[in-house]
Amino acid sequence: MELNGQPVPLDFAGIAEIDGSLRGVAVGDGRVDVAVVEHLRVQVPAAARTAWLEAEQGSWEPWLQQQPGFLGRDLSWDGDNEQGQLLIHWASREQWLAIPRQELDLVQERFERLAHAALLRLGATAQMEEQPGLGANPFPLVYEGELPPLPQPSLGEAPIGALPFGSEPKGPTAPES
Repeated sequence: MELNGQPVPLDFAGIAEIDGSLRGVAVGDGRVDVAVVEHLRVQVPAAARTAWLEAEQGSWEPWLQQQPGFLGRDLSWDGDNEQGQLLIHWASREQWLAIPRQELDLVQERFERLAHAALLRLGATAQMEEQPGLGANPFPLVYEGELPPLPQPSLGEAPIGALPFGSEPKGPTAPES
């Protein structure tokens, strides 16, 4: 992905494994103990990907970094469905849900202003006008949900899907003749 002609990773820093800034919330082996992942999908036409990323970086990214319990986020783009996917990692569901609606609305307004400005500057507005029902938000939300993390195995326990050393996978057996 490129932003202003420069390569941009789609996994923005914030999780300890990426930039080390959250060592205080890491468990003993260096993993971050994530309680819940906020999962969002937004409509992002191909011609507007750069504008979407610019608006995210200028609004949600710096605001989220100031929120208690925020551990990081991953952004990706699905070209087949022309959707951006956001996975936002939180230390607790309570911290995520405690954010006042008014604060979210203010950040969303800033996001929309930045998105419109970027779309105009990049010349993507004409392609966006073909999308029905875009209104004030050029990147409307199409899905909102949450993902609980998979339970981590305790010490000495095999990870999910792993077999103990020396085990053979069990599967259908052929009848003996």
